[in-house]
Amino acid sequence: MKRFQFNLLSGLVISIVVLGIIAAATTFVTTRVYRDLSFEFQRDHTDRLLAHKVEDVLAASEEGARRLGEQFLAHADFKAALDATDADRLSAVLEQQLRPPAEMVSQAAIVEVNVYNRDTGLLGHASRSSEVAGVICPELVHRARAADQPSGHAAGLCVSGNQLYQAVILPITDTSTSGHLQVVSDPVPMLAALGEVLEMPLRLVLSGGDALHVSPGWNETASGNAVVSAYTLTASDATTLIKIEAAGSVDALLSRLGQTNRRLTVVVVALTLLAVAIALWFVRYSVFKPLRELSYQFSQGRLVVGVQDGGANAGGAGNAPVSFHALGELYETLQDMAIRDPLTGTYNRALLEDRLSQLVAKQRREPATAAILLVDMVRFKYVNDLLGHHTGDLLLKQVVDRMAGVLRESDTLARLGGDEFTVILPDTNSEQALQVAEKIIQSMEADFEVEGHKLSASVSIGIALMPDHGKDVDTLLRNVDYAMYTAKKSQPGCAIFDPNTAAEIKAARMTLDGALNHDLEPNELFLVYQPVLDIKTGKISYLEALVRWRRPDGRLLLPDDFIRVAEQSGLIRQLTEWIIDTACRELVSLQQSSPDLRVGINLSMHILHDYNLADLIGAALRRYQLESRSLLLEITETEVMMDPEQVIEILDQLSDMGFELSIDDFGTGHSSLVYLKRLPVDSLKVDKSFISDMDTDDDNASIVRATIDLAHNLGLRVTAEGVESRQVYERLGEMGCDSYQGYYIGEPMDKTGIAVWLHEGREVLHGL
Repeated sequence: MKRFQFNLLSGLVISIVVLGIIAAATTFVTTRVYRDLSFEFQRDHTDRLLAHKVEDVLAASEEGARRLGEQFLAHADFKAALDATDADRLSAVLEQQLRPPAEMVSQAAIVEVNVYNRDTGLLGHASRSSEVAGVICPELVHRARAADQPSGHAAGLCVSGNQLYQAVILPITDTSTSGHLQVVSDPVPMLAALGEVLEMPLRLVLSGGDALHVSPGWNETASGNAVVSAYTLTASDATTLIKIEAAGSVDALLSRLGQTNRRLTVVVVALTLLAVAIALWFVRYSVFKPLRELSYQFSQGRLVVGVQDGGANAGGAGNAPVSFHALGELYETLQDMAIRDPLTGTYNRALLEDRLSQLVAKQRREPATAAILLVDMVRFKYVNDLLGHHTGDLLLKQVVDRMAGVLRESDTLARLGGDEFTVILPDTNSEQALQVAEKIIQSMEADFEVEGHKLSASVSIGIALMPDHGKDVDTLLRNVDYAMYTAKKSQPGCAIFDPNTAAEIKAARMTLDGALNHDLEPNELFLVYQPVLDIKTGKISYLEALVRWRRPDGRLLLPDDFIRVAEQSGLIRQLTEWIIDTACRELVSLQQSSPDLRVGINLSMHILHDYNLADLIGAALRRYQLESRSLLLEITETEVMMDPEQVIEILDQLSDMGFELSIDDFGTGHSSLVYLKRLPVDSLKVDKSFISDMDTDDDNASIVRATIDLAHNLGLRVTAEGVESRQVYERLGEMGCDSYQGYYIGEPMDKTGIAVWLHEGREVLHGL
């Protein structure tokens, strides 16, 4: 007998048959689950409907009683009797008002009206039922008196004599005798009428088990195929008063479920058979045909495959048709290589564009939504430049693992190239897309361990939505790139595409890329200065130098608009050298009237790793005959935590030269206390996002206070940036903050403006 050979074709056929059997079994299980879910849905629906209707009935009853009570309070005879404190006359007035035909009385099913003085003493009483003995729900009056509300009304439920009542209490305030008016109504008839509204029998049962009302047909329905829902009414102390039950027959539902199950089984069987036929046809023409051609090439000796037979068939005799199994594996490997990024294992740009094309085609056939996320790693270029591309590759792999951990199986993660990734989120709206983006950002907060280096890898994420922001692949990718550009300048680092800013971003990119790749025009760049004051003495601690770029069209660009482009274009050293030289030159001029004046300069992370940085700064100091104490160097916290070990080494060198060092934007970069203690810094500056509203935000105030205490315990001075009001200034003083800056002192000023400010205002700075 010939032995059966298991190859690609037979394996595929067997797999399809097995999948068909699994599909049939899954269908059977699914129908049972669907039946249970249908019952749960029916029960939940009935529960919510019953609760809604009961609340509507009680609200209507309460409203009717309230309106009647207001009618009593406005009646002249009532006021007169109450002012006279004549109990008999007051009761008579109440009795007269309760007599039919009183439309409001009948609507609210009023059974009793009581008038109490401020000490809850009964002043008047009237009842429409001789069966009611005594005052109903007196405890609700005591509760209203305890609340002591000057206006408004209170309402509640109670049980008296095995009967449910609803009482509304209104304050009496516009007469000489103050107190409360209690209007008691019977909501049971209105609740019982809900059976006709819901088209199902009802039962009203007191907490003790006595039935107030049972609809005809209750026993037959509840004992058959029925879903019984219940809603419990409680008193103010959460004591159960009455339970309202509704029984809905599910015979019709069971019949429909049976029909659906039978049809679904037939459809699954038919689809399985159709899938087998289509799969066989597809495999024949799309898999086996190219494999047969490849096998023919092998058999003709054009491609050589070594046969593992110990070398007996060497040379041409060793050429033999390759098996379908081996060719199938080869085909699958080649296909996977065509759609995968070889470094990270994620999909590549080709697969991304194919998936986007499918989404676009689907959206044209039927309404569909999707979100496209462009994820760009912040300052990844530093890792490659400073630690090498091998370390950068290892970091990319870890970043991919973290991103994949927050995505769904239906989402697509692809690498566009370098440090840019794209995520496709099908069936996703803007709110959901922002949630995913925030999860990705949060997943990057913990440090990465890469070959002994602790690295941070924050990301910026742009978001574009289909079809709102594009109905073709090119438009969507272009717009999500614009959104990512916006995200780099925002917190928490993600942004949705805004059509209103697209043209502005495009023009800015062209201008900056063109200008920064040519020689910088010194007359277009200039420095402005913002004073930093000692909070106790009011004296100037130093001036922070900030660069501005005035374009030929008159537009003024801030550092956030061009520093990153300068870093990417390699001009950051040239720009930094100009800033240091200009700051030193202008400081010499300003020191003529303020000899002890200092200037603070912000350093980019990129320039921090320039081994000639110390020489560059030293040359500027010698050129203008300044001491190192004249400059304060600021480094942002985020940049410090990119590679803290190497930054510590560089900062040690600058500190040994006598420069005062400060950490800028503290609180936004997730500093480790271990590294903070080791950094050779003299001060830190609390980010303005915590300062600006700390007078109204207690959480931010607590963070600022904790930061100040932490810094002082480490021997560091604290500067608060973004101070815009006297309230914030005074609160910082109470917390022990050392220095402050912000619009409360003044806006950043150019050289001329700061010179005038120093001359005219330095003697009156304290206690602005």
